[in-house]
Amino acid sequence: MLKIQFKKSVIVASVLLLQPMLHVGSFAYAKKQGPPKAFSFIAEGGKASQGECDGERKIPKLKRLKEFSHANSYMGSELQKPDIPGKTGEEMWKHFFKAKPSCNAVLAKTPSSVAANLKNGKTELPPDDSADSEDDEDQTAKPDPE
Repeated sequence: MLKIQFKKSVIVASVLLLQPMLHVGSFAYAKKQGPPKAFSFIAEGGKASQGECDGERKIPKLKRLKEFSHANSYMGSELQKPDIPGKTGEEMWKHFFKAKPSCNAVLAKTPSSVAANLKNGKTELPPDDSADSEDDEDQTAKPDPE
């Protein structure tokens, strides 16, 4: 009787221990999937909107563009539909590559909208004088009781 109860408890314990390891969100499942299948970056209006290529597991149907066809490991591009509409006439493309070094090389050659915004815009915020002036008035109006 004890042997049967022991066997049942071992089976229940093993099922309870194996279930989290084989769950879709677990580390073991992520390790089983392996490295990304492709690397990509997004370009809007011909300007890249990021600094480094991202890894992608799912690859959609791609269209090969002539401007990137000479690049090593270029797989194709996908036309994106932005959530927030940008300037009219500017298309948003996501370009896919098999290898990260070649993706980063093409990204480095692509004009960047991030760098253009930094050059055109102010890098420092103007000082907020309103908060400081209120504190100064409070201190001068009320003398310390000590």
